[in-house]
Amino acid sequence: MKNKRLHITISLVLIGLTVGFIWINSALSGADSSQLSGWARELAAKILAAVRCPEEIAVFLLEHIRKVAHAVEYAVIGLELAILWSDVGKGFQGLWNALSTVLAIAVFDETIQLFATSRGPQITDVLLDTAGGTVGILTVYLIAIICRCIKKKPVSG
Repeated sequence: MKNKRLHITISLVLIGLTVGFIWINSALSGADSSQLSGWARELAAKILAAVRCPEEIAVFLLEHIRKVAHAVEYAVIGLELAILWSDVGKGFQGLWNALSTVLAIAVFDETIQLFATSRGPQITDVLLDTAGGTVGILTVYLIAIICRCIKKKPVSG
């Protein structure tokens, strides 16, 4: 029981930190957000060059750095929510809870931008955020399924 409570507490803290990071960035003015995106673009360019990413892929990622960041941030939230709900809600209910929570976070994220200077909400961002979150959620569920299958196989030898 203590392990389950600790797992839930850690999951909620990580989710809170991730959501807080995203929502704080959504509250930034358009100018501040652009400046932050410029810094992220420079950092991403250095990383992509260091890992010798093919030029066509690097150019695409750097041109769409804000959208890529949205997808990655929400994939992280999806991972965190799937881990939380895997212990709280079993089976399809846990999956549904995680997906619903990602969607609610994405809608609220875009709502915050209504109040930020030179910013506005976009339905395409809600869709992108939800897709990123779904990738994170499905990754956790896929890993869980693979682990269960491995545990069930008898060891020969």
